[in-house]
Amino acid sequence: MIWTVLLVSVLVASAFGKEPEQVPFFQGHVFENSALGSRVNGLSIPLNRLKSQGLCGGATARGDLAPAPHFKLLGDGRDKFRVVAHHQRGHVLLKTSVVLDREERAEYLLGLGLCCGRMSPGSAPEGDSSAVAQVAAIQVEVLDTNDHEPTFEDADVKVSLDDATALRTVVYTVTARDRDSGSNAEIKYFAVPKNGSFYVVPKTGDVLLVDSILGLASPVTFKVFARDHGWPPRTSRSVTVEMTPRQWPACPPSHCPPGKGAASRVAPRRSRSVLESDDPVLIHVSEDAGIGSVVINLNPVRFQSPAFELVDSDPETSPVSVSRESGDIVISRKLDRETNPLVEITVKVQDKRGA
Repeated sequence: MIWTVLLVSVLVASAFGKEPEQVPFFQGHVFENSALGSRVNGLSIPLNRLKSQGLCGGATARGDLAPAPHFKLLGDGRDKFRVVAHHQRGHVLLKTSVVLDREERAEYLLGLGLCCGRMSPGSAPEGDSSAVAQVAAIQVEVLDTNDHEPTFEDADVKVSLDDATALRTVVYTVTARDRDSGSNAEIKYFAVPKNGSFYVVPKTGDVLLVDSILGLASPVTFKVFARDHGWPPRTSRSVTVEMTPRQWPACPPSHCPPGKGAASRVAPRRSRSVLESDDPVLIHVSEDAGIGSVVINLNPVRFQSPAFELVDSDPETSPVSVSRESGDIVISRKLDRETNPLVEITVKVQDKRGA
């Protein structure tokens, strides 16, 4: 009696512990904005893998042939597609019922249900009132097309900029967004018209100061566009950037020559050429500026072949140096406002041709 009870217990546990048989998995893709009735590419489901014979049977109890099985889709988004069954060719396809948008939904996980005149007991999916058994799982990916142009987050920009700002400083950054994906969402920036003072970095949108605006009285205005890498490429509407040079006093009050303090504090700087020795220029530089940063460029000058030289300064201790050929004043040592808040230098410019 004891052995019989044990044997029955083992058999019952085995029967209830049996895992349901997994259905085959298929996947395909379709491009967004494809016309109604477009086929899901890469998806062809062989009928012989669906095991519909065991679910529908071959004949009725009276000996009549069972109705031919047909299929329906299950799951969220099933109304976006329709099933096309080619019984003679032996496979099942999917076609779109609506125009799909990847930005709205990029993936559909569906089930393929089998409908027939009668079903094997317990084979209908839970929650489905019709006589349907799920015989396959389907994944449909919606691929991106370049259907959106980049858009800027910013409106037109006006920036007031110190005219003694160090060269290669990032003075502003424009940012655009693209709702597409992949290469269709990769953006490059460019400015129109090109100007000699500011450069827009194509990959980042950073606006760099690349030439001195010292003494420049009028604003520099240009438009920035964003263009994606899709095909065909799409270009954004422009954002207008206006850079207005802000002039500081030509010299600090404590360093102005006698009798010229008030006048030099209000008079605009004359030009971007070399100034006279009795009219010093005050340049504001952040102490965080890195070594190798260009503070200012002394060109253009009145010489066709100028040579620049730093005088009255010890090259071993001076925090800045000057390039003999280009006229770039470059930070050569770390700046510290607490120990040396003001650095005074003199640059000699001479004509290499001796004129």
